[in-house]
Amino acid sequence: MQAKTQKESKMELVVIGIALIAFVVGLVGHLAGASFANFDTFGYIAAPTPLLLAIIAFVAYKVAASAED
Repeated sequence: MQAKTQKESKMELVVIGIALIAFVVGLVGHLAGASFANFDTFGYIAAPTPLLLAIIAFVAYKVAASAED
């Protein structure tokens, strides 16, 4: 098994940061969706959540792929 390069270690931290952002976006979307029945404004927050999560996942994939050069 080969040792990790400095670039791979840095990219792992970046991907972990992106995962935390995705978690926060999902949590906010979930809470906004739960509150949708009470306030219409939260619906505007909850509606784009799946799109935002897809974009974040795509960026994380590209970052992880770039570390394998």
